[in-house]
Amino acid sequence: MAIAASRSPRLARTVATATAKELSCLGVNLILGPVLDVHARGQAQQMGVRSLGEDDHVVSDLGLEYVKGYHSGGLLSCGKHFPGYGNLMFPGNLSDIPSVPGTLDQLYYSSLAPFQAAADNEVDSMLVGACAMPDVEYENVLHACLSRHVVTNLLRERIGFKRVVICECLEIESMYESFGVGQASVMAVDAGCDLLMVCNSYANQREAVLAIQAAVASNVISIDRILESVSRISDMKRKLLTWDRALNPPGVKGLGLLKKEHEALSREAYENSITLIRDRPKVIPLSAKADPTAKLLLLTPLVETFHGAQSPTSMEDDTLLLVRTSHAGRSRPHTTGHLDGEAAFQSFGRLVAKMWPGKVVHTSYTASGVSPLHEKLVSEATAVVLLTADGFRNTYQYGFTKYVLALCKSQSFSPSGHKPCVVVAVSSPYDFYNDTAVSTYLCTYDCTDEALTCLSRALFGTLTPASASDPSSNLQPIPDSGRAPVQRQLWLVEDFASSRDLDGLQELLDRTLNTSSDRAEMVEAHFPSCCFKTSSYIADFDPMIKSHHFVVRNSSTRVVYGFCATYYVPSLGVASVGLILVDIEKRQKGIGFSLHQRALSYLRCLPGIKHLQLGTTLPSVYPGIPNRLNSTHVVLRKWVKAKYDSTRF
Repeated sequence: MAIAASRSPRLARTVATATAKELSCLGVNLILGPVLDVHARGQAQQMGVRSLGEDDHVVSDLGLEYVKGYHSGGLLSCGKHFPGYGNLMFPGNLSDIPSVPGTLDQLYYSSLAPFQAAADNEVDSMLVGACAMPDVEYENVLHACLSRHVVTNLLRERIGFKRVVICECLEIESMYESFGVGQASVMAVDAGCDLLMVCNSYANQREAVLAIQAAVASNVISIDRILESVSRISDMKRKLLTWDRALNPPGVKGLGLLKKEHEALSREAYENSITLIRDRPKVIPLSAKADPTAKLLLLTPLVETFHGAQSPTSMEDDTLLLVRTSHAGRSRPHTTGHLDGEAAFQSFGRLVAKMWPGKVVHTSYTASGVSPLHEKLVSEATAVVLLTADGFRNTYQYGFTKYVLALCKSQSFSPSGHKPCVVVAVSSPYDFYNDTAVSTYLCTYDCTDEALTCLSRALFGTLTPASASDPSSNLQPIPDSGRAPVQRQLWLVEDFASSRDLDGLQELLDRTLNTSSDRAEMVEAHFPSCCFKTSSYIADFDPMIKSHHFVVRNSSTRVVYGFCATYYVPSLGVASVGLILVDIEKRQKGIGFSLHQRALSYLRCLPGIKHLQLGTTLPSVYPGIPNRLNSTHVVLRKWVKAKYDSTRF
């Protein structure tokens, strides 16, 4: 976002080229960038400074400059996060599956526009996210990267993207808990993904490979589908890579040769990114408002120090006073150490002290809020500079800032106005982007040493910041449809193995019994107790009856989600699907469909088969659909009639 704030396509391409050259020195050949997500105005911004902004035309144009720059520096590119995380919404809390609301037409002319531009202009790959899409062409999608509708129908066919598709990391919590890495791997390949991302665990990586191997062996995924992906990946590699280059990167020596040129470029980029959103009282530069007796108060939040950030060798000089506050808000003696997160802004405080004509008092603030000491320091100050860092995730900063602003407005600085208070967002600019009560507002987009050095220069007039007007809200949040995401897709079906699945099957049967809404009626009137015992399905019956069973399970947690029992009587040529059972919490997601398809595929290959039926005479465990029908039973009866009244072999 800092590059977008510079409004310079040349700078975007040059920075991308420099990034590519440095990464190439380390042997990297593919970067998961540029980020093509378009922020939706008027909403909390999940993507923060990773996005290039709110205007889909700007995001498209600068995204293409990044692609060209990466190519110029020898790096392959990847547009992300399709279909766009700019208006990502969380239905409850951050552990829920985030969703991208909106119909396809609504998305196409906003969120999808940069991806269309990238697809038309040689981006090498696209990364598809794991978000839900509840309103796309009347189909609820639970995870975009596992959906054939999103990857194949939308990205490949409508957008027209023919190159490599990369799947979001399959270890993210929602997919791991819902499917397991193995199941999700099969779904991603079936959806149309070419490269699967499994970031952290060798065991999970191995699980993904074995699951795809099993899916190919059982014809869930065709070998031709695998070869399609191999062809796309090979074409991408041939575009920029050679074995000689891959095996002999320039290394640290190559980085050294780039250092001087890239340091100058870094300074230029930071100088052009500092943005003055508002300054109605005209208090910038601060030095024009001060005299040698003036006192400047610097208030900073506690944040994690960036690796490589320089801590001061000394915490005292003639013009900087560091005041520490305890959690109770009382001042405490100076010590040589730092509070956790306090060191990040110490160097910045020293820079400010060198530029301010009078005394600088620097203290931090926390979620404990405004203390009496803070109030005292504000009342004694001639001017206040208050830094915020990603207020969306650190909401205490909103309340603290508003209180300090109120204190400053109640205290006269001069006959011409209130005490100056400059608010600076050192991460996301959206902390107070739309809050006009913050009359002087600067943005730096990060809090590295380079950014804070440029900020100090902007505060005191040796650097002129870029200007930006308040945004006009022409994009409104799209209301939630109110429908729960539903996903019907292909699952990996495995042969039942007693040593692995017996306990899981019993747990599935127990869950089915204990969570049934009409449990007592169901057990007493419809189903004998033997229906809920594993021995009823896996025991050896008459030797003339052959049995073979299947499961759908979470390949990572080993929880069994679905079970299908099949039987065959060779002497009669009768094959039976004896039972299909799906976890109540996992119904309407394609598990029953996948089990049924796998069972039919297996039974139809048996020698001498003459008749296929649902249900068995022996073993007589499941007596069929109850005669006293509720709404669920009516749906089941219609399904059975459609599937089995006209079965052909």
